[in-house]
Amino acid sequence: MSEEHAEVVRSAEELRVQRVRVPSERVRIRKEVVSEVRTVQVPVRVERLVVEREPLDAAGDGAQGDEPAGAAPVEPLVIVLHEEVPVVSVRVEPTEVVRVGVRQVRGEEAVRAELRTEQVAVEQVDGPARVAEPD
Repeated sequence: MSEEHAEVVRSAEELRVQRVRVPSERVRIRKEVVSEVRTVQVPVRVERLVVEREPLDAAGDGAQGDEPAGAAPVEPLVIVLHEEVPVVSVRVEPTEVVRVGVRQVRGEEAVRAELRTEQVAVEQVDGPARVAEPD
């Protein structure tokens, strides 16, 4: 007795996901100088000439109006007055260090795909179909 048999290979699609590293963004780091005007109140001192006058008494504290004969002429009195003026200087001071680096952040991304699977159907063409039971 000879047995007849037929084979059908059934296939199904599988979802395989790989990761590929691709460039996503380019970043350029640069510094720029921003100017601002600042006003600072600085206290300053100024010397002013003060003339104090006192009346002469009649007792003769130099009440003579004339100079003695043969006296050298009196030199004019010279006084130098001073004032404080603000002197502005600008100095560049480091204020902070900025470090730039790359950090990898892990996350998940959902991938969705439609997969197809082959199905096997048996149709009866002529006569009753017999299905053999496995042993």
